[in-house]
Amino acid sequence: MIDIGARIKHLRQINGLAQADLAERAGLTKGAISQIERNHTSPSVANLLEILSALNETPSSFFADDDEEKVIFRKTEALPSDVTGYVSFETLIPKSRYRSMVAYRAEIKPGKETPLEPAQEGENYVFVLSGRLGLRLGSAAYAARKGESLYFYAEKEFAFSNKGKAPVDFLWVKTSGR
Repeated sequence: MIDIGARIKHLRQINGLAQADLAERAGLTKGAISQIERNHTSPSVANLLEILSALNETPSSFFADDDEEKVIFRKTEALPSDVTGYVSFETLIPKSRYRSMVAYRAEIKPGKETPLEPAQEGENYVFVLSGRLGLRLGSAAYAARKGESLYFYAEKEFAFSNKGKAPVDFLWVKTSGR
């Protein structure tokens, strides 16, 4: 039998979301998310689909039996998303109930910044493929150029930025907790 509540909680944590964040994205209350995660109530099909959409998860992958460890992830399996019109992310290693790491390839257009990411548990590793990437972590600011890396715990709100004249392209790998 599938433990829907535990799977939702794990995916939420991998995404670095608080229950309130997931509730807002899915159009539910924090209490409803809490009840679902603890299996005190079962979500309706409509609510489950909203939750999965908020977690960027497909129903088929959510219910798939991942007994066999996946080793290679093909380019055709990447999940593109245009966050704002000027920031694009491509999920390279999708979330799974067995993985605590998620990998993205991202691009930020010149003069733009990502939406503010909430404080969360976990580690973040960024490798700059091209351009100059800015990182605002709490009140501190950092910058890395092509071939350089950033590594940080996101215990404070953070955002990535591009103050250059060309797009910045980078890999971002994050874990769901220490």
